[in-house]
Amino acid sequence: MPEIFIGPVGFCFGVERAVEKVEQLLREGRSVLTDGEIVHNKNVMLHLKELGLKTQDNVSSVGEIFAVRAHGLPPKTIKEISQQFEIVDLTCPIVLNVFKLAEKLRSDGFRIVAYGNPQHAEMVALKGHVEDSIITKTPVRLEPGKWAVISQTTSSKEGYEKFIELMKTLNPDCQIVSYNTICNVTIEREKFAKVFGEKCDLVIVVGGKNSSNTKKLYEIAYQQGNAKAIHIEDLEEFKHVISTDAELLETLSSPSSKIGILSGTSTSNSDVSNIVKYILEKYGGRELFMAEFEKLNNAVQEGQENFEESKENLEPSFEELLNESEKAMEQNRVGKGRIVEGTVTEVTPTGLNVDFGWKGTGVVPLEELYRDLSEYKVGQKILVRIEKFNEEEGTAILSEKKPMQRKVMEDILNAFNEGKTVTGRILERIKGGYRVLLENVVEAFLPGSESNLKEGEELPREKMHFAVINFEQRGRKTNIVVSRKKLFQKLVEEFFQTKKQGDVVEGIVENIDERGAFVKIGGVLTGFLPNQEVSYNTNAKASDALSVGKTVKLQIKEIDPTRKRITLSLKALMPDPWENVTKKFQVGQQVTGIVTSIKPFGFFAKIDDGIEGLVPISEIFWGKPGKVTDVVAVGDAVKLQILEIVPEKRRILLSYKSVEGNPWDKVAEKYPEGSIVTGKVIKVLPNGVIVELEPNITGFCNISEICWNFVDKIEEVVKEGEQVKFQILSIDKENKKIKVSIRRAKENPWEKFAKNHKEGDTVSAKIIKVLDKGYIGLCEGVEVYIPRTQVYETLNIGDEVSGKIIKLEPQKDIYKIIVSPKAHEDETALKTAKGEEQKGTAQVSMEGKLENAVESEEPERGASKD
Repeated sequence: MPEIFIGPVGFCFGVERAVEKVEQLLREGRSVLTDGEIVHNKNVMLHLKELGLKTQDNVSSVGEIFAVRAHGLPPKTIKEISQQFEIVDLTCPIVLNVFKLAEKLRSDGFRIVAYGNPQHAEMVALKGHVEDSIITKTPVRLEPGKWAVISQTTSSKEGYEKFIELMKTLNPDCQIVSYNTICNVTIEREKFAKVFGEKCDLVIVVGGKNSSNTKKLYEIAYQQGNAKAIHIEDLEEFKHVISTDAELLETLSSPSSKIGILSGTSTSNSDVSNIVKYILEKYGGRELFMAEFEKLNNAVQEGQENFEESKENLEPSFEELLNESEKAMEQNRVGKGRIVEGTVTEVTPTGLNVDFGWKGTGVVPLEELYRDLSEYKVGQKILVRIEKFNEEEGTAILSEKKPMQRKVMEDILNAFNEGKTVTGRILERIKGGYRVLLENVVEAFLPGSESNLKEGEELPREKMHFAVINFEQRGRKTNIVVSRKKLFQKLVEEFFQTKKQGDVVEGIVENIDERGAFVKIGGVLTGFLPNQEVSYNTNAKASDALSVGKTVKLQIKEIDPTRKRITLSLKALMPDPWENVTKKFQVGQQVTGIVTSIKPFGFFAKIDDGIEGLVPISEIFWGKPGKVTDVVAVGDAVKLQILEIVPEKRRILLSYKSVEGNPWDKVAEKYPEGSIVTGKVIKVLPNGVIVELEPNITGFCNISEICWNFVDKIEEVVKEGEQVKFQILSIDKENKKIKVSIRRAKENPWEKFAKNHKEGDTVSAKIIKVLDKGYIGLCEGVEVYIPRTQVYETLNIGDEVSGKIIKLEPQKDIYKIIVSPKAHEDETALKTAKGEEQKGTAQVSMEGKLENAVESEEPERGASKD
């Protein structure tokens, strides 16, 4: 009959905790909403939904409680959701510890690389904790520097180790430190999947199809190549697979078959039990539990050859080893609930491994530790209570908290009676306040009014002090109420009694706005750091030097005990750059400065950290002052000359124009009279325009020199900002004046017209203006005059009209041109009349000829009749 080896099965701690908590809330009648599957198990999810659980990818519906899944969420997301819902954070403590580790490493100067799937919910949450972390399963090239590599808790250990090796090979110039943050449960199950794949005929992996760790278990078993591996979700799918797979049916029916069964961490014990029960009832066989993995793993590592050789030498077989392990476990079992002393054998990101005299492995999860994980070392002796045995995995869950409970309760009572404080952490937000864990052992209630937390504020994760304001024994239950407000009030009073102006304090940046930064001092008092106290650079802001969450040392600039206000200074702890300004700079020295601000009277420029000087408008322009913004912009690097240094007044006077030199010295050489220059129109005046040849050099173009035709409105011909060509007419260096002509930079259309036409020619013109005594028309680029006396009909703007030139008379640079449409029309009419007259004369002569011809023929006709 087949032998069925039961490997690690059932929920992991984190999933089990989440499922139990959600089910408890639902059975209490609470409305619970979450953003996805609490567990990747369709049967469990169906059960929870029947109890009322609502799941939605885009959280928007109204609910009383929002449950954060075991994978966690980004802190910003939790903060946003908390504004609408009461939060129950079910993030797995192991996962949460990975987030904390990543944050600490980042604060220590390490960049983070996480080996995992960027789309996995755990990795999305990690990205929220460390925004610049790199999440990948493919080795990548990194920038030189310090890098820490961690892993998704459900990743394959073998894959992670290969990833680390390749990353170090690919980035020899980087300092790479690795932290194995894979959950121990995941590692143990992967080991069993490998053993089953090598030693069994069939491996059944039970778990959700969208469960990351379950899929890995199947892949590991399948890759060993010895066993047939199948991945099923439950008994119904198992039955269906059997009905369609002849090979599977044959293996189940074979009496010599070895069948290994294990599950993902999202699979309940009942799902596995149903499958095992079905196999036993349908195909027979015996059920074996694997209790001691260490011996089993050693047997696997010997390899197939050693395994066969050991069989020949009568060493224990695979099956015998399992049976022996099971017996050893039974013989060495320590009673559940007993308090024993243990020795720490390994400190991992997920807790402690402890040797407590049992052949299996004792595990103290993070949430069952009495102190912070960083306080434990290998070899340390601790007192623990045995909470639970997991025979399938060969592990025992231990608690260090439970043995300490009585002592901690006594310490809290003493603190209540003596007015002392206790330490603890806020676990979650509940109705009316918060659930708090004191000394990592005893739960207490923190009323919202006593919390000193703002509504919607992210819950602090760090350990903090509390004042005990109520300790009441009610039978076997103890009601403990704590306060942060009372503690804060005491600490604030102590602060103002002991601190004075000039003292240095340390704080954490809480918030930054356009005025400055708000810094939490000692966790109890908020001080204000104005922008002007951030740096000696006057344009520096708090946002330039600080970030929210950053720890910073500051000096107390002002302190007001009555109003409980303090003003802080960061620059007071920096050396004053003005103390040595005369040693570094001298009058007449040329320096490079960065324009920091522009004013109507000039601009300021930074010539060194904390040292700014003024460039007055008189030291910018050589000629008539213009717009400062036309010369420089904020952020420009400019060369300047120091004119004056007054250290006691923190004043430096600078010159821009002195470095540039007087441009009028070479203006005649650069722009000789008669030359054509391109410049920009910078001002339109009623009588002309001002054009810029270069910065500080301008010229004037009279309205008469703008266009060859008459200009009524200058804006219709040229506009401010337009680039134009012009001719230099004259230069008055002494008075810094230049006259230019825009029209002379172009061909004179009047001369061209005069060359091509003479009086008497017929031309066409388009009416552009109506005058009292006539019209102005545009003809071949020049304006012509049409007197009203020279037209038969009234003309309108836009009309096209032809006429004869009756006057073409030169006047300086242009010509006086008069066109007569009437003369043109008269001439045309006369020609038409002559044509008709000639046509009429020709017609009369022909008729006469015809009549003569008829008369000459008539006698002949008569003679023939006769």
